[in-house]
Amino acid sequence: MSNHEHALGKWPNAPLALVLAQVRFDPEVDTEYKEVAARLKAALGERFPAMKPVRQVTLVFGNTPGPAMESKPNEGEVGRELRSDDNRSALRLQDGVMTYTTSLYKDSPHFLAEWRSMLDCLCAAGGVMVQRLGLRYVDFIIPTGGKVPEDYFKEGFGHFPHVFGEIAQTAFMSHEYSRGTDGAVRVQFGRGFASPSLPPDLDGSVQPPPALLGKYTEGQPSAVLDIDRWRVDSRRLQAEEIAGEFQRLRDDICMAFGRIITLEAEAEWSGQPV
Repeated sequence: MSNHEHALGKWPNAPLALVLAQVRFDPEVDTEYKEVAARLKAALGERFPAMKPVRQVTLVFGNTPGPAMESKPNEGEVGRELRSDDNRSALRLQDGVMTYTTSLYKDSPHFLAEWRSMLDCLCAAGGVMVQRLGLRYVDFIIPTGGKVPEDYFKEGFGHFPHVFGEIAQTAFMSHEYSRGTDGAVRVQFGRGFASPSLPPDLDGSVQPPPALLGKYTEGQPSAVLDIDRWRVDSRRLQAEEIAGEFQRLRDDICMAFGRIITLEAEAEWSGQPV
């Protein structure tokens, strides 16, 4: 297990805050979420002591007297979530979807081995008809030595138009790069003058690394880099084959990350001269 007080991954000063893996598949009798959750709990109960129901919330709009909008939880659960006691890792099961989110990350082989153990439980009765595979890495860019977030990236990435002679205090960019029939890579970058936080759709999923957030100095600029590599599929795959596909997704993210950061950024985060 990764040390709670250290940076995530192999680099001693790595900006990595969270990693998410997700597989979408055609629901079948032996992959009903309650059954898969039970298998996962039996296999990984020490890792995930808590198991909670996932409930869907319906937003109700109308012109009736009272609030213009209200939320009502649907009766019954729509999935189950296994969580670690420190709220640093969560494994969510719904019919046709399994998602693993963690802010504890030793290195990619360790992460992929953990994910493989979960895929083994999902595919215990055989392969699943895969619809979509996705892997997502979120980094908190916390500058040091008077730098700004844009200094960590090569010219042309993350550099925003100047406003009144200065870089805008808040800015956001999102680009999706098609890989043809092999899905796409989506790269998002948001910067501002506040402590970085997880993207809105991941808010509340797991707790970001306290050690990483502890590096932030109030009032300084920071940024969030979000790289999402996904691909569609329509094959029945075994756990080993799905794990192999995720290795390729990870390699693509690593290549994209290496192409946009500067040599100085790599030296600072890795602790090694480049």
